[in-house]
Order: sequence, then C-alpha cells, then structure tokens
Amino acid sequence: MQGVGFRPVVWRVARSCGLAGQVKNTAGGVEVLLWADEQQCQVFIQQVSALLPPQADIHRLDIEPVNDAQALDQISRQVFSIEPSSSSIQHTRMPVDTATCPDCLQELFDPDNRRYRYPFINCTHCGPRYTVIRKLPYDRASTTLVVFPMCSACGDEYHNPQHRRFHAQTNVCPECGPRLWLENPQAESITPEDTFTFLAQRLRQGEIIALKGLGGFHLCCDARDETAVKCLRQRKGRPAKALALMFAGTEAAKAYVELSSTEADYLSSAQAPIILCRKRSPLFANAAATQQQPLAESIAPDSHELGVMLPYTPIHHLLMQAFDGPLVMTSGNPSGQLQVINNEDARKALAPLADWLLLHDRPIEQRIDDAVVRVVAGKDLQVLRPGRGFAPLYLPLPTGFNPEVPVLALGGDLKNTLCLSDEQGLHMTPFIGDLAAPDAYQAHRQARVELQQECPADIASLACDAHPNYISTRQARSENSTPIAFVQHHHAHMASCLVDNAYPLNGPSVLALCLDGTGYGEDGSLWGGECLLGDYANYRRVGQVKPFPLPGGKQAILQPWRILASQLHQAGMDWSDARTVWSCLGDKPLDTITAMIDKGVNTPITSSMGRLFDAMAAALGCYAEGISYEGQAAIKLEQLAQSSDCQGVEPYTLQCQQNAQGLLQLEAAPLWYQLVADLRASRPRCEIAVAFHLGVIRGLLDMVYRLGQTHPFQHVVLTGGVMQNRFLSERLEQGIAQLGYTPLCHQRVPCNDAGLSVGQAAVALARVQGQQQGEGEPNA
Repeated sequence: MQGVGFRPVVWRVARSCGLAGQVKNTAGGVEVLLWADEQQCQVFIQQVSALLPPQADIHRLDIEPVNDAQALDQISRQVFSIEPSSSSIQHTRMPVDTATCPDCLQELFDPDNRRYRYPFINCTHCGPRYTVIRKLPYDRASTTLVVFPMCSACGDEYHNPQHRRFHAQTNVCPECGPRLWLENPQAESITPEDTFTFLAQRLRQGEIIALKGLGGFHLCCDARDETAVKCLRQRKGRPAKALALMFAGTEAAKAYVELSSTEADYLSSAQAPIILCRKRSPLFANAAATQQQPLAESIAPDSHELGVMLPYTPIHHLLMQAFDGPLVMTSGNPSGQLQVINNEDARKALAPLADWLLLHDRPIEQRIDDAVVRVVAGKDLQVLRPGRGFAPLYLPLPTGFNPEVPVLALGGDLKNTLCLSDEQGLHMTPFIGDLAAPDAYQAHRQARVELQQECPADIASLACDAHPNYISTRQARSENSTPIAFVQHHHAHMASCLVDNAYPLNGPSVLALCLDGTGYGEDGSLWGGECLLGDYANYRRVGQVKPFPLPGGKQAILQPWRILASQLHQAGMDWSDARTVWSCLGDKPLDTITAMIDKGVNTPITSSMGRLFDAMAAALGCYAEGISYEGQAAIKLEQLAQSSDCQGVEPYTLQCQQNAQGLLQLEAAPLWYQLVADLRASRPRCEIAVAFHLGVIRGLLDMVYRLGQTHPFQHVVLTGGVMQNRFLSERLEQGIAQLGYTPLCHQRVPCNDAGLSVGQAAVALARVQGQQQGEGEPNA
C-alpha cells in the first residue's frame, strides 16, 4: 500500500546498512533494487520489518536475483536513492485516509510552529490518501494536490531523509497549500477574526454548519440543543434515523456512552471510525456528566446505542476545540442522496440545509463515508459500513482459490459495494449506497469502470444477485461479452462470511444461519430466515422460518401492522380478539387483508426473520403504522429488549418441525398466544421483547442441534442483516459454541448487504474453478 511512508523507511535502513541501490513505487507495489549478499539482504528485511511506519503492511515479499549485467553495474555504483515512480500492468492497493497523527496534532496547536492552526496539516503517517488520489502510482502529480506546488520550506522537508515529511506526497503549509473560507447560504464570503471561534458561537445559538472534510461534507449542530437537532432533521429530511456524534476525546464521550478500553482504543485509532456504543442510563449519565447539558433526545430515539467518533482531521480538531462540547456530525446530503463532495454542489444542495458553509479548495477526488463499526464480545471489531479508514478493503483469497482468474461482483441494490478478485486478492469498494438513487447508480458505474481499469486481464465472470429485478442484475444482463454468475442472495451472505474467516475453498461443508429482511429465493419466494448447508460453490436449504404472507408486498414492509396481521391470521387468531388487544388493528381492513391472503392477491410469501421481528415490533407498539427508514421497527424492538434486566425471563415458544418435504421449519404461531396473555396481564413491554428474542435464539439453536444429528458440519456461519442485532447475535454465537460447534462471524466484511459483493465474487470464482475442473453445475 502506497502513501504510508514506507519508502523513506527503506531508504533510511539501506543507508544505515551501507547498501547501494534504489527504491521506487510501481503500480504493482514497491520495488527495491539492492546491491547485497544473502546475509545483508536478510538483515535489511528484518530491520525494515521492525521499523514499519504505523499504516504500512507488507502484504507479500518476493526476492529475486538480478541477472542483467548492465543493471547490476548501475546498482553497484549508485548511492541508495528513492527513484521516480513507474507504472506497469499490475496494480497495487489504494491507501486509505487516516486521522491526524499525534505529531501533527502537537504542531497544530503549537504557537511556535509554522503550521500553527493550519487546517490541512498532515505527514507520511496521516491525512488524505484515497480521497485525493486520481491514479496510481501514488505521487503528488497523481493527486488533487498537484495544483499546490510546494514552497521551498515544504520542499526542504520533502527531500530531508531525517524529516517526518520525507517524500510526503500531500505535504503542504499555509504558504503553499489549500485554504479555508466561510460562506453564508447566498454564497457570500465571510471573514471573521477567527473562523472556528465564530462557528462555535453560531453553533451555540442553534445554527447548522455544512463542513467540507476529507471524503465529503458533514452537517453539524449542537448535540445538546433539541431544537437545533430537530431543525437539522427537518431540513435534511431524516425524521428518526440515528445521527452520529463527535466528541473532543474519549473522556468527553464517556459522559454519555459506556466506553470499554477496547472501544476507546479503536475510537482513538488512525482509522477513527464511528463506533456504536451503548448509551449510559439517564441516572448514570447525569452523575458522569455533572455540569454538562444532556444530549438531545431526538439524536437516536429508536436505539440503545449512539454512534460516536472523535475529530479526525485538523478542521474537526479546530472546531471541537473552539466549541467545547458534543456535536451532531452527519453526512452532508439531503436524505436519500449521496453526500456532496465539491463546493459548487454544496452551494446548491446544502445551502438550503445549513446556515453556514465551511469550504476549502482542496478537491475531493473520491467520495467516502465515515466507517461504522462495533466491538463485540468485548474485543472483536465488526465493520457494519465500510468507509473511511477501512475501505477500500483488501482481503487475501482463502487457500485453494486461483488468484489468476479475475471476477467482478456487482453487489446488491441496497448498501451497494463492488468487489474485484484478482491475483492480489479481493478488493471491495467503499460503501456506495442504494442504487435506486440516480447519483448512487452513477457512482456504482464509475466504481465499476475504475475496478476494470485496474484489472490486468479480461474479467472471467461477472457476478450479481439472482433477483431478476435488481438494478445491478439488469445491468449485468444487458451485457453479452462476459459470462454471468447469478448468485443467490443468502449464498452470497454465507460466502462473504467464509472469506472473512479465511475458510479454505476445499473445506468441509458448513451450516449457515442467514437471517435478513428480503432475498430472492431459488423458488421465486422471498427468503430471509434460512439454514443453508454448503460451501463456496454449492448449497442446499435444510431449514427456514415457516413461510408466511406479506399482504401488500412492499407496503407490508413499510407498514408493519400488515405483517402482524399476517402472523395472527396464520396462527388462527380471531380478528375480534385481536382488535381488543391491538389498537393499531382497530381501524384496519382486516377482512380485506384476509381476502388478499386467501386469494394470493399482491401477497408474496416470505420466510424472512427480519419481517418476523417487524411483526413483533408492531405488536409492542413500535412503529406499527409505518417506518421512515429500513429496519426502524426492529431496531426499536431491540432497544426495548436491551432496556430490560433479562434475569428470570422465560423464552417464548417457537416450534421446530419438519414439513412434508423434509425441510426443518421454525414456526412462530405459539408465541402469539403467549403474547396475548402477557399483554392482557400488563406485562412490561421490555420483558416481552426479551422473551421474544430469547425464544428466537432458542428456536435457532434447536434447529442447529437437530440438523447436526443428520448432517455433518463443524462450523456454523452467522450472517445477514439481522445479525446487526447485538442482543441476538452475541447470545446466538455463545449458544453455538456451547453446542460444540465453531461459530463464524463477520469482522471486516459487513454482515449486511454491503458484504454481498465479496460473497458473490467468491462464489463466482469457485464456480469458474469448478467448471475448469469439470465439476457439475452449481446451484442457480
């Protein structure tokens, strides 16, 4: 990976060892020519490995003797040097953007330093990389910084081997680098005595700022001002979905969230992600945040967690120092659109949303969102949204895969990413978004072009979801030049988790619990609660949530009361009884719903675990009438469960039975009668939510146990968007281990649809290799 200060380390080690030669970037990595014997070479490698800069990583090391006499003579005569970069048919890994390092931060606030309070300070250890690179190899001329020629002082640092900015391609200072300025919504420049002091005052008055950062814009406001937060929501068109927060440091964050040492370390890391942390209870928060105003209630109304991050650019550090309090820091875009990355678009799209625009003239070449992660089991990091610091993501191919077969996967339609498989492994793009949005679709197509340009050979297979109406699938079908691999949605989820765990291609079959909202099944129905037995190339369904109707189709997903009505109808419950228990059903056309179900009119069949969660959420009054974002009702249901003690709560009953076709099914009918009794007895909703979660967990573990009696497997994959439910996933993982199986969980590849492209690529690659070896046709 280029752009992390690796070549300067090589230079220093070679010089200290008295070795002749050179080092340079190529499009395939870093090439070192060394005049040395075998022992000197090994010493050189050991010292370079020991002195790697913070963000450097040696992915692969190849050592070859040089046999060209002329080259040998040239190498032996020259003092070791850093040579200009060259290109080749190979490609290397794109460096990621990283947070301001401690050395730069110290300089930023040092009045005697020439970069004092300079908003674009960076060095070889930190700052913009991916977002400013136009092409590889990584040199200043290939970045958006090319329009800022280095001054003599920066040039001296750049050429000084002893300086931290030796060969720092993004090196700038107030004399030669980008500049920052402030505008009002009418695009009029404002020049206050101190920009950040002025903005802090405005934020305290309840105003909203649009701020240009690394990979796009943020919209920010005072996180303690309920009126300001509601105003931001109204302007942005985001009525309820959680908003991310920025704190000045970990101690400030601890006043509002429970922050373990592991979470604090990740929060302060060079990747500086948004971390989902549990909210402190009101009593604890008040005690911990003495003399501090509480956060606005509307920041994350549906969740027991807050998404928190620390400042990661000099601009954010300067603003947080001036404001001295928590800020809402959400993506700069109207809801449903990609975040804005250039000044002109900001003036058009964000001026109606913000009271002030903080702009700069360093162009953003690549858009990227903040990464969203969480820490599970106290130690393991799971990426939920692959963004800044974590993407582009590069994964080695598991053992058994042929790296010489290029495959391109187009991902799904929601939370889209793409993935390229080539000789260096799997390359997944950052999070793009939902392809129904025109700008996201354009970003998807552009990302595809860039990936294909990187690939040194023709694509052997184009992988996509099996859903015939997916935008990405229709795009693949419109082409005739490349063979297409249609990958079933949940098979892709399973394969993505296998890749994430480096599971070998020829490893024994695994059992996968694939739990999500909707995925197109091989029988044409909507899957979402599946037990799959298989490997990368093949699978078969051995278990499922018992299928049930979705009256109204997509409308049922948006109005969870419809799913509740479907579940009650399937359980044989009388409508008159149901209406006495659930007021949300009192004025609904339940007879019409019954007729739709009985006649199969606009009523697709689903086995979705996500939809089952929606039904229970509606039953407990969580957005039964309608949701404003994906998963809202289920997220609220988990919040209820997390607010309970859980002690002594007995699980609800979900029956595990075999159907006529020999498929094991998890049936929810019994729990609805238990629920009615509890509601009539005025049992607390939080206890009911716990009983439901525990019932689902026990039912799934029962399925795993029973399947283990008839099928040979040792590993159980836990995947799909429902696994974002921490209450469910952590207890399910523990239960799997207690049954004697090895649970495989997601880490760097998201369990949600953002990880589909990795799974699609792995499945397609396995099929190509299988066909080359003469194996039979895999599942469609």
